Amino acid sequence: MKLLNKYIYILGHDGVGWSIDKDRLYLEKAIKDLDYQITSNIFKADIIYSVWWNLLIRKRFLIFRFFFRKAELIVSITNDLSQFEESGIVQKLIKISDKYVYANLKQKKFLLSKNIKEKNLYYNPFYVDEKVFSKQSVSRSDIARRFCIEKDKIKNKFLIGSFQRDSLGENLLSPKWQKNPDLLVNILLKLKDIDYCLIIAGPRRHYIISQLERYSINYIFVGDKSYIDNTKDDIKENNLSDDDINLLNALVDLCIVSSSSEGGPKAIPEAVLTMTSILSTDVGFAHDLLVDESIYHTKNECVEKILKIQSDSVYRNKIIEQNYTKVRALYSYELYRKRVMNTIEGCV
Repeated sequence: MKLLNKYIYILGHDGVGWSIDKDRLYLEKAIKDLDYQITSNIFKADIIYSVWWNLLIRKRFLIFRFFFRKAELIVSITNDLSQFEESGIVQKLIKISDKYVYANLKQKKFLLSKNIKEKNLYYNPFYVDEKVFSKQSVSRSDIARRFCIEKDKIKNKFLIGSFQRDSLGENLLSPKWQKNPDLLVNILLKLKDIDYCLIIAGPRRHYIISQLERYSINYIFVGDKSYIDNTKDDIKENNLSDDDINLLNALVDLCIVSSSSEGGPKAIPEAVLTMTSILSTDVGFAHDLLVDESIYHTKNECVEKILKIQSDSVYRNKIIEQNYTKVRALYSYELYRKRVMNTIEGCV
């Protein structure tokens, strides 16, 4: 029986329309579509659903939770928690939470190792809209024109895409270690046998651009580069819409994820749903969503797989189809909404 008389408070946002804001948007839509009641007053809540676990270990919320235990607390695990194990953060989170929403099987295994009961764990991979991220019939030249990319710069080139922010907010010239941009640079440096161009987009790409220019790697930045040149934060100015990211996925021949620590990343289902080739480290939900041929463990292995994708169209299309079949079995708004309902209701 649905808990229609319960009030749900949604906690967490990033304020710039980035990943957490999108998680909140889809969660709110699902809750409303399921006819649950949303409250803007946390003190009125029967259920607090946090889309960003980091907020829960801040002093203000810990004090609130100590005095206000009546609300059930549901927390979405957005990161690889194992990296925080020694800091005591995980223990704090476990102490105050009732239900945990995990995005990948690695997270589930870690949570189980902390003696959390399986009945309190709920699976819901980070949702991306399958109606937005889909195969495009637009030509490469039309997409290039849309983003003011000179046709001659990409003509007859193998285009590689990278659309994740990888600089630290507090120091834009330092790499965000979780995204591991240096691995991507090192992979590109070994690609000597094909004529390629790296297409990058999104905010906070300052570090990787500095490295691309240092090593004279051929690239195109889609966005206002003046923020990069002047070392200014572009978190809002170069933040692209999902529609734009989808078109960029359709423009490139291959997307590469080089991350060393992730909960997702969403770049994986975004590329797969666009029917674009992708190679990823074995991070986050990569192994859950991709076939083995799309996962690499070393830069040399990645280079070998890039060359095979570039040279063998039959192989490339086969892997694209296999990844698409695997992702579409998990990704639809209806499935996402059902998982939200199961989490709220406590159904397995």
